[in-house]
Amino acid sequence: MAMNRKLRIGIDCRIANSREGVGSAILALANALSMSDISDQEYIFIVRHEMEKWLAPSIYGRCRLVSLPGSSASRLKKYIGAITPVRLIWDKVRGSMTPIPISDGYVESHGCDIVHFPAQPAYLTEIPSIYQPHDLQHLHYPHFFTKSEFALREKFYRAFCDRATFVCVQTTWTKQDIIKQYGIAPDKIAVIPWGSSFSAYKAPTAETAKATTEKYDLPSQFFFYPAVTWPHKNHEVIIRAIDILKTHHGLIPDVYFTGRSTEFRSTLDQLANSLGISKQVHYLGFLPPEELQVIFNTATAMVFPSKFEGFGLPVWEAFDAHLPVLASNATVLPEVAQDAALYFHPDSAPELASLMKVVLEQPKMRQDLINKGEQVLSQYSIKDMATKFQILYERTATSALGKQNTGRS
Repeated sequence: MAMNRKLRIGIDCRIANSREGVGSAILALANALSMSDISDQEYIFIVRHEMEKWLAPSIYGRCRLVSLPGSSASRLKKYIGAITPVRLIWDKVRGSMTPIPISDGYVESHGCDIVHFPAQPAYLTEIPSIYQPHDLQHLHYPHFFTKSEFALREKFYRAFCDRATFVCVQTTWTKQDIIKQYGIAPDKIAVIPWGSSFSAYKAPTAETAKATTEKYDLPSQFFFYPAVTWPHKNHEVIIRAIDILKTHHGLIPDVYFTGRSTEFRSTLDQLANSLGISKQVHYLGFLPPEELQVIFNTATAMVFPSKFEGFGLPVWEAFDAHLPVLASNATVLPEVAQDAALYFHPDSAPELASLMKVVLEQPKMRQDLINKGEQVLSQYSIKDMATKFQILYERTATSALGKQNTGRS
């Protein structure tokens, strides 16, 4: 792989939805590599055609964006998925019959020396690769997945990890979990924490802040949780804690949820209605980046009760926005937030309610958490993240070259 030209890295971002957590992570990566002043690497970001506008503003410098149209097969799957009875049949079939994806030749056609998969979707290729599975939640909470979803994750993740030159994760906890679950050699797994994606966005103006506050009728104090309503994200414990605050302490705070609503939303609505607190619970859906930053900037605290995370990027985004954090003590979150969050058991609404009461009533505690969050975030930056990935790209290319030389000897 010795060459006179720059090392060319294909970063394949063919994700299904850019507005979920992995979309923010990819934006942070694109922004970091675009700002980098390294001279011997170049980066080709590959996206679906319909995703081009999402990533384009973060691509400049040594980064280049290419897009490919969606295939008829992907459109067929989308159509089938919209028809519930057919979807159930399709779900059973694809779990047992879907083959492991193989490269369509697109990344190879761009002369890439290595390919980086920054999200779970990937494919088998002869090009040296870096695969990021993010987490192995399906092995810890199989009941949150259909049988076919579990089968696909297990089949694909294992195959992609096995084929990859390096597996990349965001925390030491996840590295140890992959070693334990998949038996991968520790030196094949790199740990690179993501940086906050807020640097990729334009800061909201005073006019935007005022308009957003009026649009969503934001009160002077409220709690905030940015997460799709998947069961493991655990919105339920917040709703139950809000009820405890009202019933036992006479406190009536609002909570604002952002992100996509899934079918599980109906279960959450039923719970809030049964407890008589539905007027305190607000679902805003996906928000434009400027509006989302206003929520981060004006909330009393972010509650992050997830039962399972591979990183928990919103925690660092909260630190970036000077927002106190209440987090569950599950999986990676104590490693990510360190001493800058107040922790509770994800199944304990009373514990959470007690902490919510503290941050509502003790301004000094809120400021202490803000100060600690700044200290934690100061240990990391998207510039550091870019540097670590650039080193990993070099290692990947060098490792592949070493294997080729060994094969010829």
